[in-house]
Amino acid sequence: MDNIKTLKFNIVDSTNSVAMQRKEKSHLLTVIADAQTNGRGRMGRGFYSYNGGLYMSVILDPEYVKIPLHIITPAAALAVRNTLVEYGVKGAKIKWVNDIYLENKKICGILTEAKTEDNKIERIVVGIGINLFFENAEFPDYLKEKADFVKVVADKDTVAKTVVKKLGNYLNKTQKVIADEYGKDLLYIGESVEVSDYSENKKISAKVLGINEDCFLKIELADGTTKLLSSGEII
Repeated sequence: MDNIKTLKFNIVDSTNSVAMQRKEKSHLLTVIADAQTNGRGRMGRGFYSYNGGLYMSVILDPEYVKIPLHIITPAAALAVRNTLVEYGVKGAKIKWVNDIYLENKKICGILTEAKTEDNKIERIVVGIGINLFFENAEFPDYLKEKADFVKVVADKDTVAKTVVKKLGNYLNKTQKVIADEYGKDLLYIGESVEVSDYSENKKISAKVLGINEDCFLKIELADGTTKLLSSGEII
């Protein structure tokens, strides 16, 4: 893990923004901050970034990425989930498509973004925010029922480097291997949930059946028909 290069900051607006603004080409270079003033989540939502968490963005060179772009987020989710389990977080699960949960509360969010020039992807950035526990850590009231802190038996640098190493390994695996492993670690399989279908801009009630090889969510609707969600989220 010693060859993984990192750039460390106390506080930034967003580690994804810093990573996108880097001039040089690089692969697996990782921007790390203790806090963010403008952390970003999916669909333009903010990501609460208290001082003391682990906020990191991994720069990927498309030349070294062998899996499709839409499989990178599932690969990153596996890298984070497996790292947390390795460092003592038992029961961590993936909530489709980009969150890590523990006992029905969010402990990590992931945001993958791409920079294009002349219709060609020049850089991919995988942003990861992990709610690491520290003494007297506390969320604002509006998040207390939704999010939680996670205790790990490793220091922050070790956690970050392990995530990057595992992500780098997944980038060299096949799409099927990633999808098979991702599907085994999902929350809500066999349960009835409410989902947002971004393609049709609506919310629907459905039973979660699993995923396919593209890591699209398989759901069963109230009338018994099945559907694949390529973009959306479980509410």
